[in-house]
Parts: sequence; C-alpha cells; structure tokens
Amino acid sequence: MRTFSQPMFLLVVDVWLFFDRLGVATCFLCCARCSPVQGVCEQCLLALPYPQWSCEKCKDPLTVNDHILCGTCQKQSRMFDSCVAPLEYAFPVSTMLQRVKYNRQIVYARPLVKHLINNLQKDYCDKPWPEALIPVPLHWWKLRKRGFNQAGVIAEQLSKAIDIPVYHHLVKRRNNDQSQQGLSANKRKQNMQNAFALRKPVPYKHVAVVDDVMTTGATTEELCKVLKKHGVETVDVWCVARTPSV
Repeated sequence: MRTFSQPMFLLVVDVWLFFDRLGVATCFLCCARCSPVQGVCEQCLLALPYPQWSCEKCKDPLTVNDHILCGTCQKQSRMFDSCVAPLEYAFPVSTMLQRVKYNRQIVYARPLVKHLINNLQKDYCDKPWPEALIPVPLHWWKLRKRGFNQAGVIAEQLSKAIDIPVYHHLVKRRNNDQSQQGLSANKRKQNMQNAFALRKPVPYKHVAVVDDVMTTGATTEELCKVLKKHGVETVDVWCVARTPSV
C-alpha cells in the first residue's frame, strides 16, 4: 500500500501543477495518470486515512472495537441525529483540506467530496435523504478576509452530485471570537455558546449540516441546537473528516 510523507507531498504538488498546465490528468497525491473526474488514483485512495473503527453516532475514530458508542456519546445525547465522516483528519487529508481552506486551492476538495458522496449513497440507501444542505457559516468578517466558506464549497459540490439544494444564508454566525483550533473540548463548547442565529425560518423538517472537519462537535452541536429549537426535526451532519478525540 502506498504511504505518504510531507516532503513528498510538497514535491508532488509542484509536479501536479506543471502537468495541470499541460492539460494532463494526474493524481493530486502521486502524479500517476488517473481519471480527471477522480482526481486521486486508486492506489492513493486506498492509502487515505480510514478509521478502522468509529463511534456509531458521531464517527469519532476509536482505537478498539469494544464499544458501539464513544465515551462522549455514552455519557450525553447529541443534538444531531446521524453523522457521516468517512475519513480521519490525518495526513494527507489534513494537508489537502488546509490547502482548500487557507490557500484557496479548491481543486483539492474534489476527490475528498467524491469519497464523501460514495459513503452517503451507501448510508442513505434505505432511509430518506435530507431536504436541504446547510453549510456551517463563517462570521461575516472572517468570510470577507478569506473570500469563501470552505463548508459552502463542499456543500455546493455535494448539491450538484445528489440534487439537494444548498442554503447559505439561512443561518448567520454571530460571534467572531477566538478560533476553535487548539482549544480543549470544554473551551470549544464555551466558545460556541449562542454563536448562531437564524436569519429566517427553515422551511424543512430534515436537513444536513455540512462542514469540512468535525473535531469535538461543539460547532455542529450548537448549530443543530438552533435548528431544532426552530422546528427542524432531524439534523444530520456530513463532513469529509473526523478528528480523533484522543
């Protein structure tokens, strides 16, 4: 199985950009020839960080398979009803998502979203799909500085593939406080209190909240809480990757 390293990834990025200018379809991760739709070759797809076991409720990657639920989900109920997060937030997935988020290299989202779509189709084969997609919003000031919302980019790609509408402006983010990155679970929860508000009523009973990564779930929990408080009955969470809690 193929393995990845940070120096190799940086070298491959330069090579990939060269071939991309020539119009040659190559793998984002190793530069082998591959389908332009796929974006990543089959060998690299197999080498992505898939959790061997995960919590049935929140998809937190687990080190052993002796519990159906993680410790957090055993102790407390979740505001969301289900979660789909097929990958672990580890290299090279972490680097690909960071390039989307901080370097505006949206192309790196494509193979990850395609993988998410494949998992969604399996997960929803025998249950109803959500009626709408709601990307986790950024505060207006952060959105202005970054220029785009990575959750919105992912939601748009999902929408085109599965034909579910995206609503970018139903929810606003009220605070522009300390970033969640590097905070403990309790600090993340405190940081997100009253962080979201509805701009207008949600005309659906079943929606999916879309994000790039879920860490402790504090952000999605708060958003799901607001949605359910205002009449949404079922809220699913869709994200590309899940950060292990331990």
